[in-house]
Amino acid sequence: MAGPIWIRWLLTAALLATAGFYIRRLATAGRQPAYPDRDRAADVAHIVMATGMAVMSSPIGGPLSPASWLTLFCVLTAAAAVRGHLDLAVASAAMAYMLAAGTHDAHHMSGPWVIHQPGLALPYVAWGLAGYFLAYAVWCATRLSCVPRVVMALGMSYMLVTAV
Repeated sequence: MAGPIWIRWLLTAALLATAGFYIRRLATAGRQPAYPDRDRAADVAHIVMATGMAVMSSPIGGPLSPASWLTLFCVLTAAAAVRGHLDLAVASAAMAYMLAAGTHDAHHMSGPWVIHQPGLALPYVAWGLAGYFLAYAVWCATRLSCVPRVVMALGMSYMLVTAV
C-alpha cells in the first residue's frame, strides 16, 4: 500500500483497535443470551477482515504470504455471501481483488510478508469499490454503534485509492 508512513501506521492502529473491539464482543457473547449465532459469525469475519486490512496497511507487512491471505479472503467472501452478509462479502471480495490484481510476481506471492505496491489491474474496479465503501461509511456513520464499520469502510476506501 502506498501513502505516507504516518497515515499507514495510524490506519494500522485503528484497524487493530477495530479487530480488538470485535474480539472483545465475541469473547463476551456467551454472557449475552440474546446474541444470535449469525452475529458471532459476522464478528469472526470482522476480526479476520480488520486484521488483514491492518497487515496490508502496515509499513512492515505481515507474516502470511499474499497467496495465503488471498485464499482466506476468497473463502471469507463465499462464507459471507452464503450467510447473507453483503457488506462482508463485498469487503472480502475487495481484499481478494487487491491481492490478486496487485503488482507482484511468483516470489512476492509466496514470500512470508505482505508488501503491497501501487498499480492494480482494472483500476476502475478499485475506484468503484472505493466509492461503495465511502458511501457505506457515510451510511454507517448515522448510527453510533457502527463506528468500527466506519473505520473499516474508510480504511478500505483509502487502501483501494492508494493501491491504484
